Amino acid sequence: MHKVDIGLVFSTTGPYGALGRNALAGAQLAIRELAADDAVRIDAHHVDPQGRPELYRSMTAELLAERGIRHLVGGITSWSRKDMIPVLERYGALLWYPCPYEGFEANDHVVYLGGCPNQHLLPLLDRMIAAGHRRAFLIGSDYVWGWETLRIARERLSAAGVEIMGEQHILLGDRDCAEAVTRIAETGCDLVVNSLIGPSNHAFVRAMARLTPRPQLVSANQTEADLDEMGASADGMLSIAPWFDAGSGEGLRGAEAGGARASCFFATSYVAIHLLAQAIRSAGDDHPIRVFDAIKDRRLDTVLGPLRIDPGNRHTELTPRIAVAQGGRFDVVETFAAPVPPDPYLIQTGQARTPLAPADRPSLRLVE
Repeated sequence: MHKVDIGLVFSTTGPYGALGRNALAGAQLAIRELAADDAVRIDAHHVDPQGRPELYRSMTAELLAERGIRHLVGGITSWSRKDMIPVLERYGALLWYPCPYEGFEANDHVVYLGGCPNQHLLPLLDRMIAAGHRRAFLIGSDYVWGWETLRIARERLSAAGVEIMGEQHILLGDRDCAEAVTRIAETGCDLVVNSLIGPSNHAFVRAMARLTPRPQLVSANQTEADLDEMGASADGMLSIAPWFDAGSGEGLRGAEAGGARASCFFATSYVAIHLLAQAIRSAGDDHPIRVFDAIKDRRLDTVLGPLRIDPGNRHTELTPRIAVAQGGRFDVVETFAAPVPPDPYLIQTGQARTPLAPADRPSLRLVE
């Protein structure tokens, strides 16, 4: 039997603690299921960085340097992932990252199990364009997820002729959304793209529920953990993910997530643990390079549906599902027919930035 110590790096307190608790519960469920495994025994060590960048760095270093751990599962925000990467590189460890993110990254020390924009944001926006929305307001948290997803949204919508009526960023954890809601009401927009997370997101959606009429809300990062905070205020909001508690039909129904329902963060963290254990069994040890080589480019059946980890960009093929919030739950309204290959740099999907005209392109002249 291979006994492997791993780290679970989830902020269960702080500005996005609800998401961290839900993701941690998914990982812990998988570890309990693996207790009967005769080939691999996983002992997990959880740390709570409280959503603070400096604690992600120091706690990751402690797990890797002092405990000799080679694999981490966790991180919610892109800030947390980016804070961990230099430490992972220093110690040669591997992070199994379970959350959707903004793309434009491919690090040799990360396995990206959450979706990138061509698997979440862009399909959702394309649906809104096809539905006839023509005036959009963009709002997001004031950090890299909010900055980049709204940049991509602005470019995609503008290219389709949708007028951008305004854009606003709110500090992570700030619950004061009154100014943003007033601006949205004044613009007369018919679509709001929401990239807020945590308490800011919950306060904003509750405030938007008081608008009559309310523009269509769409978001690429809403989960059941958020609905537990927002309730009926979120009714009618559209979200996209590879897994929803209602409609995925893939084995996690009724799983207890620390008193909350399972969410996509729960399900992907659950899958991360099972994939890691499967890769260790195949590799024969927990060396990060051998473990990744054992799992890459294989067709795998999981609770997220069929998936494959791309050996080049280390991202995962996923099957997107679009769902509408109704009565405190998500109802799936569309499931893609097949898994969507990851395109983190939007090379195949289409450039995120508007291509330069030939005369505007920078040129290089060699001088001898």
